[in-house]
Amino acid sequence: MTRRYSRALITGINGQDGAWLAARLLGEGIEVIGTHRPTSPAGNWRLHELGFANHPNLHLRALDSANVAACHGLLNDVEAQAIFHLAGQSRVADSFRDPLASIHANGIGTLNLLEAMRRQTPDAHFVLASSAEIFGNPELAPQDEDTPLHPTSPYGLSKLLAHSAMRSWRASFGLAASSAILFNHESELRDEAFVTRKISLGVARILLGREQELALGNLDARRDFGYAPEYMAALANMADRESGDDYVLATGHAASVREFASAAFEAIDMPIDWQGRAAAEIGRERKSGKIRVRIDTRLFRPVDAPLLVGNAAKARERLGFDPQIALGELTRRMVEADLQRERSGRTS
Repeated sequence: MTRRYSRALITGINGQDGAWLAARLLGEGIEVIGTHRPTSPAGNWRLHELGFANHPNLHLRALDSANVAACHGLLNDVEAQAIFHLAGQSRVADSFRDPLASIHANGIGTLNLLEAMRRQTPDAHFVLASSAEIFGNPELAPQDEDTPLHPTSPYGLSKLLAHSAMRSWRASFGLAASSAILFNHESELRDEAFVTRKISLGVARILLGREQELALGNLDARRDFGYAPEYMAALANMADRESGDDYVLATGHAASVREFASAAFEAIDMPIDWQGRAAAEIGRERKSGKIRVRIDTRLFRPVDAPLLVGNAAKARERLGFDPQIALGELTRRMVEADLQRERSGRTS
């Protein structure tokens, strides 16, 4: 397809979303400048897995978004027509341990880049990876672009600051600034610190006999689990639009962490029966009777919304967003990828 932009900047290219987005754009002939933290290596195992690590149109740069001069210098140098801001502190649990770091990484970093764009490349389209955590613990479901924003975690607050900045710079300065309100989106490239990847990796190791049990926290939390590449396709389309806007990206279907784990075990033909309640709940393998899942109360968050599920009608209409990968297929892909890595000795 032919896009309005031929050069894109992707901050946080080493992450799951950055890698999927870069692979998509590079495959379309777009020149991609990807940034990573100055303290992180330029190498990208995710892009290696996707086969794009050595693509001639891929250029890697170090960037600390807290450095105002560095943000201005980079945007002046690369002259990108589309800016995808995916970098930042990405784990809710980490925000409870260091809330100010989340505010600086996700909120102030976004403001620095927005202001750099305003002064250096005002005709570009800025796309932010926001989060459903900005809704906090909403009273109504599903959530859409008009749902009140009341974050309950430091991470959600940091994302609200970034999200609000997009709206403000769009209204105040006429910038094409879009916010993708992303509900849970998972894939084979998810970081091991996330519960979904913890599950898929644990299931793979249990099948191979390398582990016996999986420790999980709140099994009752219900989330809208989608497939990350489909969400990144929507971000690419957002930057194609002439003006900025806010879009919820979600499947419209919620599943509990318990259901996610069940689906992952089903992917290896190891069905699980759940027994007990609260902290005493266990997941027992139906065939052997072995306990495969236990609750670790240390993994519970101080606050955790019981249900987040999105209404992506606006994105479907304007971006052609049409998620097709359901929970069973999503977990199968993740478990199979981890099995391949474990068997080959590759690390992620």
